[in-house]
Amino acid sequence: MTYSIFCPYFQFMTHSVTKTAIQNLAVQNGAALCGICRIDDELRQDFHFEIRKISEKMTHAISIGVALSKSVMDTLVDRPNMLYKAHYRQVNATLDDIALAVSKEIESAGHRALPLPASMVLKRRPMIAHLSHREIAYRAGLGWRGRNNLLVSKKYGSMVRLVTVLTDFETDPDEISKDDCGECRACLKACPAGAIFEDEERFNLEACSAQVHKFARENNYGLLICGLCLKVCRGKK
Repeated sequence: MTYSIFCPYFQFMTHSVTKTAIQNLAVQNGAALCGICRIDDELRQDFHFEIRKISEKMTHAISIGVALSKSVMDTLVDRPNMLYKAHYRQVNATLDDIALAVSKEIESAGHRALPLPASMVLKRRPMIAHLSHREIAYRAGLGWRGRNNLLVSKKYGSMVRLVTVLTDFETDPDEISKDDCGECRACLKACPAGAIFEDEERFNLEACSAQVHKFARENNYGLLICGLCLKVCRGKK
């Protein structure tokens, strides 16, 4: 005769999680890049008030990147198009799915994890989000700050979309990239708003924002997109 023994303890048993396991999970679900950085007070002070309090329990940020299709980007001429709009949405949805999968894995190991949307504009003018995915990605070693005010990765250039997961899972952070744009000036010529300059600190966010709003009105996209500086940014091969 056999007996079935119920023990509530086993319902709440957790497994361990590692940095490598998190990165592998992200890649298995479609990520091209994944890195981790520590959250310090300087970074936290720029978080939107909706997440600032809960972020006090978080020590690290996981940055995940999905590469855009080069063929889709090559269809852009002087403005965004419907194909890019659909692709943009698809990639953002993929990023959100990856962030959720990573968060669930971390939580199943007994840690906290907060996935932030890949593309959620809380305020349009000025454009405000929960946090800067680009800044998290830069600190997590995924690339450097480009002249176009976007992340530039060595392999994909700026043709990568980003998402962030905040967590209290303790692990070693990745090193910040020491690369830069060097002699490349492709994005300066490509920008229809003239918002990009030699000195990255001079980037004109207001002009960039006005241009994407203009594209949204003229073409009825319903999205604040452009993509022209992304198309020409190919990183360092």
